[in-house]
Amino acid sequence: MIQAWLWKLGLGRGRVHVFYDEAYRLPLSGIESSVGIEPRGTDFTTWYLLESGVVRAADVRHPVPVSYAQLARVHDARYLESLSDPETLARIYATDPSEVPVDALLDSVRLVCGGTLGAARLALARQGPVVNMAGGFHHARPDKGGGFCTVNDIAVAVADLRASGFDGSVAVLDLDAHPPDGTAACLAGQPKVWIGSVSGSDWGVLPPGVDETRVPDGCDDITYVQKVKDLLARMPHSDITFVIAGGDVLSGDRFGRVGITLQGARARDVAIAAALRGQASVWLPGGGYHAESWKLFAGTVLGLAGLGHQRITARYDPLSARFQRIAHMLDPEKSNTAGMTPDWEPFSLEDLEGPLRLGPEVQPRVLGHYTAQGIEYALFRYGMLSYVERLGYSRLRVQVNSTGGTGDRIMVLGHAGGREHLLSDSVLEKKVLQGETFLFANWLSLRHPRARFSDKRPQLPGQQVPGLGLSRETTELLLTMAQRLGLAGVAFRPMWFHLAVVARGRFHFSTPERQGRFEALMRDLSALSLVEATRAVAEGRVRLDGQPYAWEPDDMLCRLTPVPLDAEAVAQERERCRFTVEPAEAPSVKPEPL
Repeated sequence: MIQAWLWKLGLGRGRVHVFYDEAYRLPLSGIESSVGIEPRGTDFTTWYLLESGVVRAADVRHPVPVSYAQLARVHDARYLESLSDPETLARIYATDPSEVPVDALLDSVRLVCGGTLGAARLALARQGPVVNMAGGFHHARPDKGGGFCTVNDIAVAVADLRASGFDGSVAVLDLDAHPPDGTAACLAGQPKVWIGSVSGSDWGVLPPGVDETRVPDGCDDITYVQKVKDLLARMPHSDITFVIAGGDVLSGDRFGRVGITLQGARARDVAIAAALRGQASVWLPGGGYHAESWKLFAGTVLGLAGLGHQRITARYDPLSARFQRIAHMLDPEKSNTAGMTPDWEPFSLEDLEGPLRLGPEVQPRVLGHYTAQGIEYALFRYGMLSYVERLGYSRLRVQVNSTGGTGDRIMVLGHAGGREHLLSDSVLEKKVLQGETFLFANWLSLRHPRARFSDKRPQLPGQQVPGLGLSRETTELLLTMAQRLGLAGVAFRPMWFHLAVVARGRFHFSTPERQGRFEALMRDLSALSLVEATRAVAEGRVRLDGQPYAWEPDDMLCRLTPVPLDAEAVAQERERCRFTVEPAEAPSVKPEPL
């Protein structure tokens, strides 16, 4: 109890300095669905650390982007010139060139590099640990990038320190699930440099002098942590250590095969923090392709703060918590939680429009409440507009009107390529379901018309253009709207199987029987990719107990106050149903004319 009280006061723990910027998020709208990377991971970790008080706002440093002169100390001129080609960046990030906003993406990469360099300088000045919330691009070589690594931030930082007169020894402790092939190539032959690694993959022969340990697939926590401790025992004392606390070592990671638990990763990082206590160290997250990778690096920072015992609540959702906090600040009815009457009443933008005549005399209001200006301001506050701008759209605006019967329409438009594009289109209404009033989305489309479909991002049924990568943010925004309007929650009717699959984390079907059939369908189609499964359903190739099955576009609900479905009824229907898939017909080949 005393320890927890001291922690709340910021006493009895280490002060952790971190480098972070909202622009660390890569402006690649399809990377979540096509590659499996959580693009918000850096934000999730930082938001949690700030909201839980582990990191103070005053301890967050904003990085300065590195210059091309600094990059040129490590990377070849021809390679750096090639980075202006979207084809080069698309290969590195396993995406289609149409999705690559070159300038915005390189701005993010150079900013992260600046964070690693800034962290190194501060670590040397403080003789302690400093965190960069992104970075660890260890697959970038002097003449090429790969594995989601464009430039090598560690090598760039070391080169800049050397150019500034630093002549001390450097250690790189790489605990990513993949070996440090790029870092080893960038630092090869340099004196006073040691590289050690514990990984779970073989990427070929590394340069001489790299202390590489490979653990077996699905390694248990005890074995893995012992291998790390053995490496620490062999590591020479260094004047600065770069630690890649790899987030891709978790069991179930899409690309890593190490297979340890969050507890094992926490034990690893606590042991390293103890070994490096009182020394300059830079901590980087490296890779992570698992839903809980952000928790691993948050645990890393907890260990550095002396809170290695602190657990992160399993059901904590950083995006939802972030939106709730912003909504609390914007909502005058929730700003005074202590029951005290302030001397002034906080207000929102739409509250000002009428009295000050900032808009026309009669303005359309979505659901009788939200004006176009109010919605645009909310999108700005939640960070959605800035992200869309980084995708290559400018002069964003919101337009609202009534459809006359199916609800109120909200459109977000933006300019690119010399014309205005529709980026988001939704139709909302209040609708009574099961005796409660919900915010019902009759239509919702998020559109990225500058991007195109490809083998890496195939077209799904119902899609006209690729999406913006903002579906989770949009869901949270609708939930905050429902909360402010005093509604039971948000509902929609998925017209395609994949929409229900994407929404299943927050939504469930309105009846246990329908939920049970959906879960059975997911179970029996689990051997297929989501693209293959949703196409099979849409093409009528799915059978239920031997009979043709047509997708059931029934209501899905997300209540603000959850009400569980009848679990027994869900299970009974799930076990009753058996789905099978007929193979797709081979495309007919027309004979060549003689």
